[in-house]
Amino acid sequence: MKRREFMGAIPLAAAAVPFAAGLVTPAAAQSAAGSTWDKVAQGKVLRIGAALLEPWYFKDTTGSDAPGGVVAGGTTWRGICPAFAAEVAKVLDARLEIVETTWGNAVAGLQAGQFDTMFMLDATPTRALSVDFVQTPMLWYPMSLIATDDINVTRWSDLNDPKFSIGVALGTNSDEYLTSIAPKANISRFQNSAEIFAAFQSGRTNAGVISAVSADLARARMGVGKTIVLQPAVSIPGGIAVRKEPDSRWREFLNVCAAYYYNTGKTQRLYEDFLRFRNIDPATAVPVQRELW
Repeated sequence: MKRREFMGAIPLAAAAVPFAAGLVTPAAAQSAAGSTWDKVAQGKVLRIGAALLEPWYFKDTTGSDAPGGVVAGGTTWRGICPAFAAEVAKVLDARLEIVETTWGNAVAGLQAGQFDTMFMLDATPTRALSVDFVQTPMLWYPMSLIATDDINVTRWSDLNDPKFSIGVALGTNSDEYLTSIAPKANISRFQNSAEIFAAFQSGRTNAGVISAVSADLARARMGVGKTIVLQPAVSIPGGIAVRKEPDSRWREFLNVCAAYYYNTGKTQRLYEDFLRFRNIDPATAVPVQRELW
């Protein structure tokens, strides 16, 4: 399986963002309420959807004044997405509103006009039936191996050995790929990433296939293990979703923002702010800028 085939096929239960159910609503119905660009530019309010999941969206109940915090509606938010949205709002001279939602309701909320965009909603063919996606990804993150310190591998094919006990999300394409490329490994299949980490922490497995951002946060929390980006790197783009509507100015504007903040290193720095908040040295974590892998 080629890298791009694997990248496009990975269900995000094995990555960092879960799939949302596809709710198909005609584009005409979505755009009937008017242009998003006009609403944001004239109303001076930017509303984003926020589904709790680190490092994308996190509610800081401590109200810490550490760098990277974004205060909206009396709540301190952290993570790449609120920080990114704050930069966009600043350019628009708009007030930022953060509307809490779930990954499962994100598409429907966007269609219904509950918010103007959803950051880190990965583009899939099913979702593209219901909403549009900004052409330029917000960032990139690789699939990786969270592993014990004694494991030294560099390629996916290196895992084809019975000495490896590897956790993977059941039924995902990472499961299928690992089974095909490493049939001699002892593969344990779990329902979600939490179960993968629990098995790793307890010693029932000595490795797990998971996104690098999830692996870095988990090993920092557990105090054990390391993150390995295996080759060929399987890179996953972080999408930006918007409503379907005839006026393309909002989508085009966000496309410029995504490219500019990524290429200037701003997006990576926003991620590093969150890592430091979590007491993780950014130098020990896999970047969300794939040119740095």
